[in-house]
Amino acid sequence: MTALGAAAIAATLGLFFAANTRLRAANADNARATAVSAAAFDLRAHVVELSDALHGVIAEVTPNSIARWHAAEQSWRTPALQLEKAAADNVLEQRRAQSLYDEIESYITDYGDLIVSIARFSPSAVRSSDAAEEGTIRLDQIASDTDAVARTAAVDAADRTDAASRLAHRASVAGTVALILTPVLLILLGLWLARLVAAPLRRTVDAATSVAAGDFDVRLDEHRRDEFGVLGRAFNAMTRSLSASRRELIERADSLEQSERHKSELISMVSHEVRTPLASVLGFTRLLLERNLPERDRRRYLKIIDAEATRLATLVSDFLDARLIEEGHFALRPELFDLRSLVLEQAELTLAHDESHELELNVPETPLEVEADRSRLAQVVGNILSNAVKYSPAGGRITVGAAEAAGSARVWVDDEGTGIAPEHREQIFQPFYRGDAAAAGIPGTGLGLAVSRRIVEAHNGRIGFDPIDGGTRFWIDLPLGEQTPEPQAA
Repeated sequence: MTALGAAAIAATLGLFFAANTRLRAANADNARATAVSAAAFDLRAHVVELSDALHGVIAEVTPNSIARWHAAEQSWRTPALQLEKAAADNVLEQRRAQSLYDEIESYITDYGDLIVSIARFSPSAVRSSDAAEEGTIRLDQIASDTDAVARTAAVDAADRTDAASRLAHRASVAGTVALILTPVLLILLGLWLARLVAAPLRRTVDAATSVAAGDFDVRLDEHRRDEFGVLGRAFNAMTRSLSASRRELIERADSLEQSERHKSELISMVSHEVRTPLASVLGFTRLLLERNLPERDRRRYLKIIDAEATRLATLVSDFLDARLIEEGHFALRPELFDLRSLVLEQAELTLAHDESHELELNVPETPLEVEADRSRLAQVVGNILSNAVKYSPAGGRITVGAAEAAGSARVWVDDEGTGIAPEHREQIFQPFYRGDAAAAGIPGTGLGLAVSRRIVEAHNGRIGFDPIDGGTRFWIDLPLGEQTPEPQAA
């Protein structure tokens, strides 16, 4: 709107300036045309005088008539030069003036002087009709060209004056229109500026109110090229930051809520998992202390006490590992050893007292050396084997294998259990997550796989599982040879 008003005013001023310039040029052209016309008419009068002087010589050759001819022969040059000077600013008129000068010069030299010379010797010869006719033709042409120069200058001046008048009229009309439109444009400009500033300001206030009410997803237009665009970009950056902070707080609150829930579950789990083996240990210990039992019963009760005590030790170890996971670190003590011996050892320890499952070993004959913390890896393999026993039905087969695969040492355990439901696969390695195990009455804390993953990853390895026909395969990949893991936080 501002640019439109400025353009209208500038156009009006330009028209006035152009009209003034055109009028001045027209005045100058009129003055020049007047000078050209005057010089042309003066020249024509001298040409007529030149013709009369020549006719006087032809009528009677006397010293006076010849003197008059010579005087006329010189007098025409002054108006001719004035005509050339007046036509100097117009190329076409200048050419016509020069042509007219040449015609008069030719009339004198080629015709007039020749007639005068002949008249001195034979007056009757120059009075012939042919000689007179040629002179008349030449004079008529000179007169016609002189009139054309004057007429052309007058017409050109009139055209320029007319054009200047029309331009002046248009400038007057434009000025009048501009005087009428300028106040209207100023009023519209004021309304437009009010709209331009008030509307985005109102949107900014509304957006700020929404943010104050807790809506951090509100955004302002940040593509404008003015101060409101800068404000919009700053405002949007602020709301994005606030939205991210709110999401972070919500996630942290959810994490704290989940942690509290896990703690509650842990307390409930501890009270249940510890109470049963502790009651068995205490009960069978009292029986052994208070009664004199046969050797076979004593050994059976001692095995039960040993198993329940081992279960308690495992629970305590899991709780300690859970604390280490929470603190974010536990130390590794790497050493070079044959992974086959660890696999065979853990398979024997886990399944030695279990007669309800069939064990199948698939271990290579060549050494499978890794450099790692042996006790921690034994804990991982033991956890996986223990889960295979717990989640496999009685009489099921458990396959334990080890081999080199793609430059890594792989250990795997296959079971014939029910498998892992798809909805539990993403969270199976999360601390305290047990899926449907608690509902199925399967004991455990939900810490074994979480601890195992931290230990394997601390060794720069990987742990995972794959569904197989009739069960699940858990696997561990560890670096071979001399790739020693740094003692670090898991």
